[in-house]
Formats: sequence, C-alpha cells, structure tokens
Amino acid sequence: MNFRLYQRRTDWVLLLPALLLLLLGLVTVYSATHVAAGGAGLYFQRHLIYVGLGLAVFVFFFVLPLRLWEDWAYLVYGAALLLLVLVLLVGDASHGSKRWFVVGPLRFQPSEFAKLALLAALARYLGNKRVDLSRAGSVLIAFGLVALPMALVLRQPDLSTAAAFPALALPMLFFAGLSRMLLFVMLSPFVGLLLLQHHVLWAVFLLLSAVLFLRARLPWMVLGLFLILHAGLHWGAPRAIAQLEPYQQARIHTFFDPGADPSGTGWQVLQSRIAIGSGQTLGKGYLQGSQKALAFLPMQHNDFIFSVVGEEWGFIGAGLVVLLFLAFVLRAVQVATVCRSPFASLLLLGGGGLIFYHAAVNIAMTMGLFPVTGLPLPLLSYGGSFLLTVMAMIGQMGNAAVHRFDH
Repeated sequence: MNFRLYQRRTDWVLLLPALLLLLLGLVTVYSATHVAAGGAGLYFQRHLIYVGLGLAVFVFFFVLPLRLWEDWAYLVYGAALLLLVLVLLVGDASHGSKRWFVVGPLRFQPSEFAKLALLAALARYLGNKRVDLSRAGSVLIAFGLVALPMALVLRQPDLSTAAAFPALALPMLFFAGLSRMLLFVMLSPFVGLLLLQHHVLWAVFLLLSAVLFLRARLPWMVLGLFLILHAGLHWGAPRAIAQLEPYQQARIHTFFDPGADPSGTGWQVLQSRIAIGSGQTLGKGYLQGSQKALAFLPMQHNDFIFSVVGEEWGFIGAGLVVLLFLAFVLRAVQVATVCRSPFASLLLLGGGGLIFYHAAVNIAMTMGLFPVTGLPLPLLSYGGSFLLTVMAMIGQMGNAAVHRFDH
C-alpha cells in the first residue's frame, strides 16, 4: 500500500459528506432511543459497535487493491447467489418471509451482501472492452446478472430490496452505452405503477411516450407493443396486488390514502408527517422531539429516523441531510467521468445509484410520497447488515477515487 498516494489523492469532497452523515446518524440514533422504555442504552451500544465494524469494513475496502476485487468479482457474485438460495432453504422465518441467517445473537442478511457482489460483477462485465450493449447478447447477459439476485430476493419476499438491484444497475448500464430509449422502456413500468390511481395522468404519460417513440423513428409495431404492455400492466397490477401478503397490500393502499385508516396502516405515515411538520424551520432542539419522546413515531431509530431529524432540527437540518446525500452522489458521478479505469468508474456510479435510491425512497416514504417500504436511510438508520454494506461500498468508491488516474 502506497500511503503517500492515499494522502495525496484521498477525495475528501466525496468522503466528508458520508462521514458527516455517519456522525449525524450516531447522534440521532441516540436521540431516537434514549427515551425508549427498557433498553435504549442497549440499542445505542449496539449501534456504536456496528459503526465501529462499519469503519473497519470501510478501511478494508478503501485499501484493498481494486485489481484484486475485480479478479474476485464473479467468485463473490457466485457466493452471494449461493447464500440467497440457502437463506430460502434454512433461513430464519419471520413475518412470512425468509431473509436472515440467525446464529445466536448474530443476524446476517445475505441480500445486502448480494448488492456488493452485483456491483463488482456488473462493473467487471460492463468494463470489458469486448462488451457492446448495442448487441442483444451483451444486453441479455447484463440483465441476467441483475435478474438472478433480484428474483431470489423477491422469493423471500422482499420487494423494496429487490428493487435496489436495478437501481444500482441503471446508471452503470447508461454509462456503459445502453440505449436511452431502452432505459426509458425499462423505467416506464415504475411510472405506470405510480399512476395506477390517476387515469388521466396515465393517459398523458402514454401520449408523451408515443411522441418519444415517433421522434425516435421506431417502428409502429414497437409502439403498439409498448402500449399493449402498459394497458396490460394497468389492468393486471390491481389483480397482482391482491395476491400480495396482507401487510404489503396495506402499505400500497396506505400510500394512496393514508387517512383512510389513521389508527391502523396509515398511522406510520401520518405520525411521520406530523413530526416533520412540527419541526418547522429550526426544529424543537436536540432530544426535544415530542412525537419521538411519546413513542408516536414507529421504528424511529431505523426506517423513520429522518422524521426525528425533521422534528428536532427542522427544515434546516432535514435540508442539510438531503444536501449531504446530493453532494456525495454528484461527486461520485463527477469522479466517475474522469476515471481511467472503467471498473473504477462503474463502481462509483453503481454505489452512488444505490445510495441515491435508498435515500430518495426512504425520505419520500417518511413524507408520504412513497409507500412504506422498510428501506433504511443510508448512514443514519440504526446499524446492521445494511450499514456494513454501505460502508463497504463507500470504501470501494473512495478507493476508486484514489486510483482514478490509474489504468
């Protein structure tokens, strides 16, 4: 390891926002748990341990030779798939899903490790000069790399985590040269699902899509297939939702109308909105949140920790968190564009895409702009497998930034 190289090239513009978010998460987890009955100290102590382990994981990946990680990429990917299969067979079953390996007090979620594995494998594949995404074969292989772990996670079932795999892959595919129209077609079903209850907006979306297809001079048959598929999605999605687990159906219905059951499924979103709104501009002050203190906020140290930030630090504090995430992601994109190594560029883009996805969905969820998904907020939420995954990813991204001028 060349210490002088790391001293000279460490990109603090990239790493400092992440470290500030980690520190903010530490003090917010303490605030969110110190009033909880029976065990607030235990929660915070555990989080301190996770943060310490996360920093160790960060250092490991920060100094691990990128060439070595690239060489191991497919082996790591295969190991991740094996773990995803094993968790379905022998994993701990709780709340109708199998997502965890449990050994004594230790819990491990293999879907988090699979994110790291996919990032490495897809970066290695797309970084190969012989891969041409204008050819159907190359596109199918890339999609297959994403689809395999995604399908296994869907079997658990864990819809929100499964959606993280395409979120990670899309910026990498775009950078590697995938057609913009194909990317639009891939993203269009998500837009269609969000517009299920808004038929006029859905029709406008299809009309605008048709204009894009015609301007791209694609065959009428392609446009016809696109419209038929979206009509089928619009008709079939409500029937597919009816086949989901009851708690998943409740989350979707709450998203469209949180006030329909304010003491039941809508409780989380409504209390989160109240907490964020009550913070106003400057917040109520550290440790002073009343929604938090009275335990009205569910999962306030984990999925809804942004609500604690909004209540105690107000619009200024919540805005600062958003700006730190944006600064981190934008810097990752900026550094990726100057990296000489395609593998390093793709690591930065994929890691940035995943962190952006988690942050955007979690923050939107706490404000009632997205269904309650159970996705934690990177670096702020109570630690676990996800915190270790994020720290490993940031270590790789910082490593890639150090070696951005190396081939």
